[in-house]
Amino acid sequence: MTDSPVPDVPALLRRLLTADPGRPRVTWYGPDGERVELSAKVLDNWVAKTANLLVDEADAGPGSRVVLALPPHWRTVTWLLATWSTGACAVVAGPGGGLPAGDIVVGTDADALAAAEATGSTAVAVALPALALGYGPGLPPGVLDAAPAVRSHGDVFVPFVRPVSQDPAFDAPGGVLAHGELLAAAGRAARAAGLPDGVRLLTDGDPRRAVTDLLAPLLRGGSVLLHHDLPSLPPEALARLRTQESVTP
Repeated sequence: MTDSPVPDVPALLRRLLTADPGRPRVTWYGPDGERVELSAKVLDNWVAKTANLLVDEADAGPGSRVVLALPPHWRTVTWLLATWSTGACAVVAGPGGGLPAGDIVVGTDADALAAAEATGSTAVAVALPALALGYGPGLPPGVLDAAPAVRSHGDVFVPFVRPVSQDPAFDAPGGVLAHGELLAAAGRAARAAGLPDGVRLLTDGDPRRAVTDLLAPLLRGGSVLLHHDLPSLPPEALARLRTQESVTP
């Protein structure tokens, strides 16, 4: 499989699912020793449920802005892909400063979510621990708890309205990409980096680099390995991780 053209993110996910539903596509190492691995089938399921939540609970679609105030994490990957599946624009803020304006704000900080809800945004609280069944007692009034809400939605997502090529898709530091440019930019990034078919890319998972570090390897029929603190890994631990996870050199 190569970075041959696919029209949108739902088509990319279908291609990965058809190629090999059991193959790992996202693997995440967390700060407490967690290791979460999502096969193509499981990833597609999480994205479908999350996209259905965005549409059913917040009317997400082309023209909507979904602010993702989330750290590098496997859940962040599913929210990014779900946002693009609905045709909405994923908004990722740079370090420092307040949250950008958005129709939907997805995050972990209770105060920021309460403030977003007070301004009329649909606010969604995400619990990051791998086995979390809910956000917990600090959930602000009016804020949606992502963990039980995502699980209650359907396993298949069919977009009723598709974005046109000019609709914004990704608003991150450095500029805005339209839906018509999103996968084309990922294809260019894959070629520029020389990513081979089936690449296994090790990354810190920074959502601001989702085009190069997520979409590009998936477009090559590959997978991504996210580590929560990659820069701090000692050389021997990094070498061991590369060997254990068959990271592409």
